Amino acid sequence: MNSIKEVLARKRDGIPLTTQEIASFVSGVVDGSISDAQASAFLMASCIRGLDSRETAALTRAMTNSGTVLAHQTSDRKRIDKHSTGGVGDKVSLLVAPLAVACGIDVPMISGRGLGHTGGTVDKLESILGFKTDISTNEQMRLLREHHVFMVGQSADIAPADKKLYALRDVTGTVENTGLITASILSKKLAEGIDGLVLDVKVGSAAFMKTLKQAEELASCMKQTGDEMQLPIVVIFSHMNTVLGTTAGNWVEVHESEAALRDVSSASPDLVEVTLECVARMILLAQPGFSIEQAHAQVLHAWRSGEAHAVFHDVIKRQGGMWDQSLVHYNTLHRIEVQAPSNGYLLPLDGMSIARAIVDAGGGRKRETDTIDHGVGVEIVVNRGAQVSKGDTVAIVTASNVASCSLLAERVQE
Repeated sequence: MNSIKEVLARKRDGIPLTTQEIASFVSGVVDGSISDAQASAFLMASCIRGLDSRETAALTRAMTNSGTVLAHQTSDRKRIDKHSTGGVGDKVSLLVAPLAVACGIDVPMISGRGLGHTGGTVDKLESILGFKTDISTNEQMRLLREHHVFMVGQSADIAPADKKLYALRDVTGTVENTGLITASILSKKLAEGIDGLVLDVKVGSAAFMKTLKQAEELASCMKQTGDEMQLPIVVIFSHMNTVLGTTAGNWVEVHESEAALRDVSSASPDLVEVTLECVARMILLAQPGFSIEQAHAQVLHAWRSGEAHAVFHDVIKRQGGMWDQSLVHYNTLHRIEVQAPSNGYLLPLDGMSIARAIVDAGGGRKRETDTIDHGVGVEIVVNRGAQVSKGDTVAIVTASNVASCSLLAERVQE
């Protein structure tokens, strides 16, 4: 067996690694015998040289088996999850989980934190005061068995290799590689013991996949690896050039999601469209005999009836969250109105610029150890394409301190 130095050199030189070499690498990441520097070197070499389909499948399998895999049978419902490749203002998972549960699906949602310029579902959930995203696998199984849903981060037991590599990818500029993305996503999802997965691949200037061709390459890799693991995967592609919905930032996105679930008619049309399609595709995986029209109708019924809104608040309470106290807490944030500098029409705000501004203001991480200000956020209050006059408020920015709020306002104004 080659030493880790030899393995890294082989990958650096573009020589595909064996299944055993990849398994040993993943094992070393988990037990600590492979250092962060060595793991980062593997990630960088994989990013530059690429991972072929066999390497990707081997990495996915090893990362899945690096920890606990949830027992499959907990109810007579199908267990389906949804994953997004990440965007700006992408709060779809917060709506999808309660909607899918209201439509008769079990949803074990293990999510990640912010990665690069994109926000993470776990960070968003943790903006709710008291909300626990770190719960044991036994508690996860209880919630799934009794209530059909949990929304958590990776515990120490679930795909621990991915948890470590995910954090390293964020701070070493090795996020975009197709094989690494595939292994990261699928290792967590396979550990959930799911029956199917809907993958929302974001495409555009504020996505990791800038072009449809890149997005299709990732989708193909995901489906190929899913086939090998006997996991049905449905892929949808959605635009990610500007903010999805009307908010970007942790708390403001949670607040927008709750309002959207409370009243679908008041929700941003682009957010409704992506959410509706994701949940409908989850239904089709669970009920193959349904038509897409039937699935859409079922989602809209669960949405308009208020059932999904009730599930959302039930999840918050069960996992320790305090909604009313959160509303009071975030009402004390510093706020600045961003005004139109001249007469004209509001163009879609550049998503990547907004994301970078949020990170710079403390709403995201530049280093693994950074603490997030959950109050940092941008709310767009004028519809895209609307006519505005000089001095009209077009956006509101918030943060927990004056300096961050002022910085964010400046950047959004630009």
